[in-house]
Amino acid sequence: MHLGRVVGNRVMEIRFRTSHAEEVQVGELLVVEDGLSEVKYLIRVMDVEHGADADREDWITREAGVILESDATDGKYSHAEIKGRLYRVGVCSPLGYTTGSEFKKAKSIPAHFSIVRRAEKEDYEFLSRFLGDIQVGRLRSGDKVIEFPVGISGLSFPHHIGIFATTGMGKSNLMKDLALSCMRIRRYGFLIFDPHGEYYDGGELSKKGLIHANLSDSLEVFSSRELNGPHNSLRVAANEIEISDLSNLYEFTQAQLECLQAAQYRYGDAWLSELNTNDVMLIFNDLGQRFHEGTISVIKRRLESIFRFGLIANDSKLSITRHVIDCLHNSKVVLIDTSNMYEAEELLISTVLSRAIFDKNKSLYSNKMDFDQIPPVLIAMEEAQRVLGQAKGTVFSQIAREGRKFKVGLCAVSQQPKLIDAEIISQFNTLFILGLADRKDREILKNSAKQDISQLDNEIQMLMPGEALIASPFTPFAIPAKIHLFEDYVESDKTKDDRVNIERGNGKQSADFRFY
Repeated sequence: MHLGRVVGNRVMEIRFRTSHAEEVQVGELLVVEDGLSEVKYLIRVMDVEHGADADREDWITREAGVILESDATDGKYSHAEIKGRLYRVGVCSPLGYTTGSEFKKAKSIPAHFSIVRRAEKEDYEFLSRFLGDIQVGRLRSGDKVIEFPVGISGLSFPHHIGIFATTGMGKSNLMKDLALSCMRIRRYGFLIFDPHGEYYDGGELSKKGLIHANLSDSLEVFSSRELNGPHNSLRVAANEIEISDLSNLYEFTQAQLECLQAAQYRYGDAWLSELNTNDVMLIFNDLGQRFHEGTISVIKRRLESIFRFGLIANDSKLSITRHVIDCLHNSKVVLIDTSNMYEAEELLISTVLSRAIFDKNKSLYSNKMDFDQIPPVLIAMEEAQRVLGQAKGTVFSQIAREGRKFKVGLCAVSQQPKLIDAEIISQFNTLFILGLADRKDREILKNSAKQDISQLDNEIQMLMPGEALIASPFTPFAIPAKIHLFEDYVESDKTKDDRVNIERGNGKQSADFRFY
């Protein structure tokens, strides 16, 4: 069915006319055909305007005045007399064109009065090769859903991912979908730091979590609190903590830093435990009485705050670090529940584990055979602005710069991209953009995106919960998606093999989902 006809175009903007009664939405994906060739132009609606066939440009405004006068006198105005003169104009951005299964960017324009119609699933089959094996939802056109699976490739993990939205727009739901897809296909390592306790069992009675997938061999859970289900205690070894890690938690004076360095030299690998357990005078004497007792006391008080919950083990055999790395290299999802920790302890744990993963992969790089055997790994952080806000000189900055080479990527989940370090956010190649109300946040993403999303400001502002744009250099344009509601997605394959290989374009995927 024809929606309209092309009435004006430039290479970067296509306009079409349609009936005044036809609903056209910002974000709709449409197709333009001239009927003379196999070429199909793919366009996205950026704006919608009213128009009228009239001699004067202000006719619509003047006619509205006539209607208002009629309303004021309880008169009846006959719309039937003018509706034939009214129309709507869709203002669109060309996405490109297809000839058969080949897609190319548009460098020309469709013919005059070409037919404009709504897209169907078959029109977007060419996208199959771009959308990867980690499914998160369905293709969206405006607020209509096209039964076409949408996702990303796990091979993009080391290129870094950003998930950005205001509260209530579906960030956590999307994260659980990503994790569930990884659990099902078992090709990639996915490490999630959860400060809110919502990924394990959903956190609320009406919600579901990763344990409801019944894929225990694909999920490993570590927690500093008791959970109602299988999990491991969360501990790292004192000798895995570096002075730079402590510097991320606290501001140290130059004298305090020198004291820490002297203690590391004096006590060796046990330096942190010795500082924590020895009294001030013993340390004072062991360090040659070079540092004021007050300096040592301040350091000890700060160390007491991170040792208080038993998260730091003096025995390196009690550390989870090696186990976490083994699970990730075995293509598992690893969940680190830090929901009962203070921010300092949470940051310390995430720093120690992230550096260990990066260092291990880096050490394997020199042996091509061993390195080729390990899967890409993604490290995901909720409330990422707390960790990545002042990231210069940290392991996260190093991963952002070098992780691609060593198969380690960052995933930042945040409400406020403007608070994330500019160097790090510039490294994110794939962006999941859900609703963002703050203009500055949208500007930052537009400037850092590896794909031109400068014309999508209207669409981003209009996104409803669970609607997203996926901007990535691995796709030909920003993909509009409707994200699966996790509570339905986790049930979708219960009657099938738990670990499905997402196959695209072959009709094997179940489309019977509700959406978040």
